[in-house]
Amino acid sequence: RLGFPIPETWLVPPKEYPDEADFPVTTRRNNRLFDLGEVGEQVGYPLFMKPYDGGAWRGVSRVTDDRTLRAAYDSSARQIMHLQNAVDPFDLFVRGIGIGPQVNVIKYDPTAPLHARYVVAFDFVNGAEWARLQKYTRVINAFFCWDYNSCESLRKDGVFHPIDFANACPDSQVTSLHFHFPWMVKAMIRWSLFCAYTKRKPRLTPQWDRYFEIADMDLSFDEKLDRYDAIAREYFDADAFEEFCATHLRQLDEVALEFFGTEQAKEIVRAKVAALFPKHEIDLFTDHFFGLVQFWRKTEAERIGAAS
Repeated sequence: RLGFPIPETWLVPPKEYPDEADFPVTTRRNNRLFDLGEVGEQVGYPLFMKPYDGGAWRGVSRVTDDRTLRAAYDSSARQIMHLQNAVDPFDLFVRGIGIGPQVNVIKYDPTAPLHARYVVAFDFVNGAEWARLQKYTRVINAFFCWDYNSCESLRKDGVFHPIDFANACPDSQVTSLHFHFPWMVKAMIRWSLFCAYTKRKPRLTPQWDRYFEIADMDLSFDEKLDRYDAIAREYFDADAFEEFCATHLRQLDEVALEFFGTEQAKEIVRAKVAALFPKHEIDLFTDHFFGLVQFWRKTEAERIGAAS
């Protein structure tokens, strides 16, 4: 509705129901009154069938025709699925993580093991692309009144297409974010303290009309995006937040830089690794993830030095 280049996406009901008694006869009957092949044609091939609630590509199927669509749907069983037109081919997959008005853009590899999907990479987008992706994430979050969310986008022919932008409880573990984990911690500290200091109250009713008024204007999408982002920054009190951080949290970067090099930080990493990895891999992956955090400390020290 706002003009974002989102691929055609449909939600289809489950193939099976977990407990027939929990679903009225009318629901079960009406949910089958659709033509799966017709939906596939309208979405367009190739497409991806994926669980509507995400799950790190659990149960995601690439579908190329009616036959593979029906096979994937038959195997989906009780899951509620999305059908989404594929952005194909794409040359870059990114994930924007938004906390309040703050957005970090990270290169992402969905084919890698879970602990390696957030890639340590630099200069994978230019400045204009970085700014656009930040606006994507901030606008989507403000539109839905989400303080913390991630937005996945694919780049094709220079255009970023948001494909999965409703992750209002994104992965926040050091075993996933590793190098990027300290940024998340600092961003969460800043936003939490700002909200506490200003007694910020959550908004429970989205103000969609303001966005729709812009959407209906005779403007380019870039012009609309800038106006959407102005509303988003207003929603997050971005100017007041930035002033608060500059006034009260000037030392946070230095404090975090020191903390993430301590034995206490390493023990925190070890505790998370021990909760998720086999016993014989605990030492290996503790050193791996803590080593990536130390690499962040090196780049962070260089950034702070350059800024000062």
